[in-house]
Amino acid sequence: MIEVLLAGWQFLLDYFTLPRVITLTIVFFISGAIAQFLSQGAVLKYFGPNAKKSTAFTMASISGMILTVCSCSVLPMFASIWKKGAGIGPAVTFLFSGPAINILAITFTFSFLGIGLGISRVVTAVILAVVIGLLMHVLFHKSETEDSRNSNMFHVNDSSDRPMWQNVIFFITLLVMLLAGMNLPWVTATFLIFLIVQLALFFERDELWDWCLETYDLVKKIVPLFIVGIFVAGVITVLIPETFMSNAAGENTFAATFLASIFGAFMYFATLTEVPIVQSFLDLGMAKGPALALLLAGPSMSLPNMIIVGRVMGWKKTLTYIALVTFISAAAALITGIVFF
Repeated sequence: MIEVLLAGWQFLLDYFTLPRVITLTIVFFISGAIAQFLSQGAVLKYFGPNAKKSTAFTMASISGMILTVCSCSVLPMFASIWKKGAGIGPAVTFLFSGPAINILAITFTFSFLGIGLGISRVVTAVILAVVIGLLMHVLFHKSETEDSRNSNMFHVNDSSDRPMWQNVIFFITLLVMLLAGMNLPWVTATFLIFLIVQLALFFERDELWDWCLETYDLVKKIVPLFIVGIFVAGVITVLIPETFMSNAAGENTFAATFLASIFGAFMYFATLTEVPIVQSFLDLGMAKGPALALLLAGPSMSLPNMIIVGRVMGWKKTLTYIALVTFISAAAALITGIVFF
């Protein structure tokens, strides 16, 4: 028992490295900025329940693809656009696409796992992001007009006379800092100085204070559950050895792809770590179909992710989302494996 608990503790220590803490800090401040400064009208126009579906789902997919975030880092942004009134379909598409099909993750897949798995991941992940979002829309859109949208949990501030171009530059600055992170520290430092200049010129002191309060509100609601989820994921890592997955998923069958999908859904994969993990499974004998299922479900979901999403949009919708991701990922991986591998 002590060994298991120490594994969970070590998993927490390994997760909260300095680069990751900096990245999460930027993510939370971006999310707080979305909640504080982004026009609710703009969110409703492009992501809302009554938005044009082709526009909403395209925007959700593109928005997710440009972010190099894991299943947990995307949560504050998901919570913010949900809070602003985004429709469940586009919001879920964004939630899935961010970790599953961001450009850096796809590049790593091509580099380490080969062209076959790389192309398969790109195509199936894009399709799944839209399909899962559309299914969630079909199942729950009738209840959206009656949905209080966490009105008891969040406060929406949508009053600002700031010109749009200032907000656009502000958000671009934050996104560049997020994408540069610790890999390009000089870029991050340069844009941090640029951000400070913007805050001094464009923003009132009360607005900045409200931004900090919004960010703190998200941190307070997400981080404690996030820590618990990562700890439990570390415990599960010890209880389920790697050889079990590779031995159980050595053939391209639905049972194998479904097992890989469930395993990926409940485990936690930090950004880009799913690629070397899948590579090690392949070396141990995992078939490419189950490997694809792991690449689809693993980055998009995790136990910490499930806990937070359940808190944000309710457990009925969350359990439906979990079931759709696991089943559809397994089915898509099985078909792809039969046809191409």
